[in-house]
Amino acid sequence: MLANIVLLFITLLILYFVGMLWLRQNLIAELRELEHREGILMKDFEKRRNQVPLLLESIRELQEPSDAWRKLVTDRATFHTQSALAAEEAFGKELLDFLHQTSLRSVNFLEAQKGIQELSALIDRQKEEIQAAIAAFNAKRKEFPYSLASAIFHFRDETAA
Repeated sequence: MLANIVLLFITLLILYFVGMLWLRQNLIAELRELEHREGILMKDFEKRRNQVPLLLESIRELQEPSDAWRKLVTDRATFHTQSALAAEEAFGKELLDFLHQTSLRSVNFLEAQKGIQELSALIDRQKEEIQAAIAAFNAKRKEFPYSLASAIFHFRDETAA
């Protein structure tokens, strides 16, 4: 009788352990998906940055560069040394403001402008998807069986990068 109780206890303990590992794996999968989305976002930031030289060169060919042009060149150069999400967002806002203020309309400029605006729209959608994925992870982490696993394995709330 005592042996059966011990075996039952060991079986329940093993099932609990396997269940916790399964829950942990699900939370890790959510985090990996979030990291994948952030990686795609960073690649799109880089694509947008790579469109900027075409834009800047098209302006320089047709007119004397303005102070806004020089500031954009300087700000773009900083990304070759470091890249942070807040800096990317500030640069994107500055870039879109520059596009709206510039009255130049050459073929190269319009092509670069279209590419940058399309990438900026794509980046905005991806940021929204990342925010939704973060909210989903945080909500899942707080739901009942996952809350046990997140407490045991020290999963923290994710924040916007």
